[in-house]
Amino acid sequence: MKKPVTNDIFYPRTVALIGISPETLFWARNLSNFQGKVYGVNPHRYENLGITVYPSLFDINDEIDQAIVMVPNRIVPRVLEDCGKRGVKVVTVFTSGFSEIQTEEGRLLEAKAAEIAERYGIILVGPNCLGLYNSRIGLNFTGADLARHEGNIAFISQSGGLAQNLTVTGRRYGVEILKAVSCGNSALYEPADFLDFFKDDEETNLITMYVEGAKDGKKLLKSLQEANKRKPVVMWKAGNTAEGTRAAGTHTGILTGTANVWEAVMKQSKVVKAEGFLDLICTTMTFAFGNLKGYNLGVVSISGGQSVEYTDTLSTAGLKIPVLSRETQRTIESTMPKVGVNTKNPVDMAASWRGMDTLNGVLKALGKDSNIDGIVISIDAHREKMLELLDEGRIKKLTTTIIEARNTINIPIFVILTATAVEEIALNIFDDFVKAKIPVYRDPRIAANCIKKLADYWAWRESLN
Repeated sequence: MKKPVTNDIFYPRTVALIGISPETLFWARNLSNFQGKVYGVNPHRYENLGITVYPSLFDINDEIDQAIVMVPNRIVPRVLEDCGKRGVKVVTVFTSGFSEIQTEEGRLLEAKAAEIAERYGIILVGPNCLGLYNSRIGLNFTGADLARHEGNIAFISQSGGLAQNLTVTGRRYGVEILKAVSCGNSALYEPADFLDFFKDDEETNLITMYVEGAKDGKKLLKSLQEANKRKPVVMWKAGNTAEGTRAAGTHTGILTGTANVWEAVMKQSKVVKAEGFLDLICTTMTFAFGNLKGYNLGVVSISGGQSVEYTDTLSTAGLKIPVLSRETQRTIESTMPKVGVNTKNPVDMAASWRGMDTLNGVLKALGKDSNIDGIVISIDAHREKMLELLDEGRIKKLTTTIIEARNTINIPIFVILTATAVEEIALNIFDDFVKAKIPVYRDPRIAANCIKKLADYWAWRESLN
């Protein structure tokens, strides 16, 4: 019987790179910031790889907690036997050429690898994968020179490339992955096994997943149901079309199942559904930055046209833009001129947008309205560039005002930063909000869908009490 996944697999003290050579030197570079010790293993004993290379595992005078295997597929079973005899706890098989190539030889090699690992009590990750990631200790598979950081998000991926992409690109969106696993063909340990671990992991507050298929669908459903009741699980299920199914079969060798079956899994588990890479990042960002206890939103904009657009977009997604209470409207009216503004909701500030005290007053008034659960603010970088000419430092004042308002009211703020030709300014604004952990989006439809998913999830969680 295979061992359960435990936290220590993400905290190895030593890692052996078995089969390291000039062609796979990137693995040594990946681990350049690793806090533990890295050893190389290759009978050729290559030099100038930045690490000491030994002819075999048995020549290393140290305990080996984890091995990353990059030898030809036919040699993998022999290497696993050595790892078992040497007492290696975790083995990642980077090598491909197993069930994903859809040959009898590949399937037999994969089955043999799983049998050996289970016999020795090895946690086998893969084959055909990148393995484990822990930013806290520099256990890195991304190919990027990432600084160690403290996050609280876990990522489970059947794609190594997407595991790299989310771990690296996600940082721009405030998606700080602490622990990740690229599990590839999942010969012995499937996404469900890692999900069961992250469900109880005290260092993980949010789980995000990329899944192509499952060998044991019932097990995955059970794991999703249990995990999602404890912390949000965001999942992107790929391989939903006939062509996508064919691509997944040659990628990880895992049966994808029909789209209808997976749709049922999503509904039964109440998992948060992502559709595509950008949606996975934006949804994860939304959940990482807070929650939303309701569907009623206050919308604040400089433009009447945008106010209408965003009201339509948010309403179409299933969110509500209720008329503000008369008391809230009077409070807002007292801070703005009588001409060219709308205080009912959406709040069209028009020329009043220039005044930071006015904006602060509007946000605080919305925050006190018992019928408003969250605030959506529209910002145009090109307009801000123009206003900056009249008020030097205005853009920083704007982001600071919104951030400080968020810190003093009891409801979340979401920002939509519209498409623009002045991208440098837009990205600076974007970065300010991400740093402050305020969700910020570049498209109103993405914003609406993410906010709706956030409201749906916490409404469901509340219904369980």
